[in-house]
Amino acid sequence: MATARARIRRRQLAAIMLVASAITPVFNILTSERSLRSAIQGVVDAILISLLVGGYVLFVHDGWLRPWFRRLGFRADLALSSAIMLALFLGGRAAGQVVTTLQPGRFLTSFTEPHLRWYALPFFAVIATTIQFVIQMNRLIGANVLGYFAAGVYHRPKAEERIFLFLDLEGSTQLAERLGSDAYFELLRRFVDDLTDPVIEAEGEIYQYAGDEVVVTWPLEAGVRDANCVRCFFAIRAALARRAARYERDFGTVPRFRGGLHGGTVTAGELGDLRRQIVFVGDILNTAARLEEYAKRTGLDLVASGALLERLALPAEVEAKHCGELALRGKEARVTAYGLTGA
Repeated sequence: MATARARIRRRQLAAIMLVASAITPVFNILTSERSLRSAIQGVVDAILISLLVGGYVLFVHDGWLRPWFRRLGFRADLALSSAIMLALFLGGRAAGQVVTTLQPGRFLTSFTEPHLRWYALPFFAVIATTIQFVIQMNRLIGANVLGYFAAGVYHRPKAEERIFLFLDLEGSTQLAERLGSDAYFELLRRFVDDLTDPVIEAEGEIYQYAGDEVVVTWPLEAGVRDANCVRCFFAIRAALARRAARYERDFGTVPRFRGGLHGGTVTAGELGDLRRQIVFVGDILNTAARLEEYAKRTGLDLVASGALLERLALPAEVEAKHCGELALRGKEARVTAYGLTGA
């Protein structure tokens, strides 16, 4: 069964192949005579280029050599992948000429044409770099966030109904001391990697990482649908349990975490100039963070506000235990809270 990330990558791959397949016909229209032969050449080139680019992204960049590319860093990955994609564009175009003319020698002679030097090389270099830059930014700041910026969704601050789940790694200070900073960072990296699929499956998005804390958010409608925000917590716990042997082998422990869950109205908008990001502000986040602190203090796994639980139907396997009216740090009004436990 394909993971949530695999499905997202397939959609992204389809978009990349669609763009790649459209490039050569556009180039031929701009630089060649409009004829049936030119149209056929464009279609053949488009098919070959999309297959080459798609194969590279799927089997090499995101497949066999994915760990190596991740270690390269943003600039090196951008430069190398852009160069490879440029070579694939030009190679696919040259192969297309072989197919349409049935002359194998056209593959090499196509690289010596003045047309390539003055038009094709700069054109495809710009396209390859642009595609790779979008891919890298998409992975750097997140697909949803890049879309929000591009569409200007939060250019002007606006009120939204959202749910926030604060997750905090248990015993992080002791873990860091015992493992050392490098091994502890690797544990955090693996922890975040393992929780990503459950978050996506639950229609959530990771809002931010803050040390050993991860904040997940949903639009209210998506979060309450099928109790996604609650299911997400227990799905993450199940994912870690399935990988318990690997964690024990590599770190001598299995990560445990606690959570605080609350929802309501927040203000969302773009913040910053030199480094711009989308920020959510409001008492809702403070309350979710305080509920997570309460869970840590009392040994509960997940604590959710009564106000949020009134808006969703809990799964049959999840039980809610009333914690009372809590006086949370920094809040004047008491908050009705429930401890949630799953099967």
